[in-house]
Amino acid sequence: MLLGWAGVISLRWVLPPEYQSQALLLIEHQSVPQSYVQPNVTFNPSELLQSMGQEVLSHDRLAEVVRRHQLYPAIQKRQGMEAAIIRLRSRIAIQPVSLDSLPLMPAGEWSAVGIAFTDSSAERAQQIDGELTTMFIQENLRSTQQASAQTTAFLEQQLQQAQDAVAQAQQKVQSYERSHLGVLPGQDQGNLAMVLNLQNELAQSLQARSQLQQEIATDRALLQQAPSPETSRLQQQLAALQAKARDLSTRYTDRYPDLQQVRQQISDIQAQLAQAPKAEGSTAESTMALTQARSQLQADEAQLPHLQTQVANLQHQLDLYQHRLTLAPLPASELAALEAQQQQTQAAYQSVASKLDASQMASQLEQQQGGAQFRLVNSPDLPKQPVWPSPNALILIGIGAGLALGFGACALAELGRDCISGEAELMQLGFTPILAFVPALGSRGERKRRRTQRTLEWIAAFAVILILAAGNIWMWRLGH
Repeated sequence: MLLGWAGVISLRWVLPPEYQSQALLLIEHQSVPQSYVQPNVTFNPSELLQSMGQEVLSHDRLAEVVRRHQLYPAIQKRQGMEAAIIRLRSRIAIQPVSLDSLPLMPAGEWSAVGIAFTDSSAERAQQIDGELTTMFIQENLRSTQQASAQTTAFLEQQLQQAQDAVAQAQQKVQSYERSHLGVLPGQDQGNLAMVLNLQNELAQSLQARSQLQQEIATDRALLQQAPSPETSRLQQQLAALQAKARDLSTRYTDRYPDLQQVRQQISDIQAQLAQAPKAEGSTAESTMALTQARSQLQADEAQLPHLQTQVANLQHQLDLYQHRLTLAPLPASELAALEAQQQQTQAAYQSVASKLDASQMASQLEQQQGGAQFRLVNSPDLPKQPVWPSPNALILIGIGAGLALGFGACALAELGRDCISGEAELMQLGFTPILAFVPALGSRGERKRRRTQRTLEWIAAFAVILILAAGNIWMWRLGH
């Protein structure tokens, strides 16, 4: 028992020591309440730990650590860089840590990450563990900001598509309304009001045209009177000159020579008409009346085409609106479907726009490190005692090995004894049972030696127990 335990315990000074440096990262959620800024990156601690571990333990990052610290030169020489990276990866431990002592922490959930690195040198273990912790924090910040930026870019693309959909829906509604103008649902009252207005305007225009036609007929009847030949000739010349003067005045100024000449001729003819002999005492008045009638007739005849054109336009518009009234209104479902589609696209646009605003705010918050992140609680420590060989493990293994050797030695000793120790063994040897009892016959010296042997056995047992207890306590203190 003692030899087995001592052999295992002695491995503490034979095996090369291994030191482990540990760091603790606390997962902190965003500092701004979610009621103010909704995060745009889904935070799942398990997925985050897995993705971060894959990034930190990637081939390129670990190869850089191996080259920078010149780790495992013997393995690199025999098996190459890949074997050294596998060896380094096996010495790294990234595990979730449960902080059950924290308030408001649900049972079974964790909110911290422990990063540990084991190496034969305590200083190098602390240095490499610090580098791994820094890479873990930086990678988390980079991946979080990248995911937030990707979310924002995706929402910007969706917003542009929603804006195009809104424009297309508006264009469909406008095109439908232009192609069915006047027969859309709800336009009956407007068409009826326009018909009444056009009928009123057409009646006024017809009345004005009829009055103008009557004036033209009156002027023509007045001009059909038979004046004297000389007066008629002068009147005709006067009318021609007046028409020429009006034409020239529309194109030239009053100082134009031809216009002044025509006006002088008009004055001369008017003077001749004024000096002409009066017929029945009122020839001059009759001449002036005829002249005015002729001028009025020319003006009325010039105005009549405009009135006729106006009447034709009003009649055409009236026929158009009356035709619209006679047509049955289009089904309201067609326009309602287009308008509903337009409202849906606008609602989708507003929804994406609000999400984009929230995502941009969340991205700004992530850039300011206000989102979910890792905070270093315990920096990588400098280990004082090796984690391997572990004194506690050596104690347990030593006790187990000592018990195995002790029981094994007892079994071998029992098997090697050439004596019979009971009736069962006699029966196994084939002897017939007999009704007899042979008492133990021993001398006084034999009994004394037997008592001495038992005493020494008890002393040895107590000594082994004391040595084991003292040695285990010493090993336990050595490990702490």
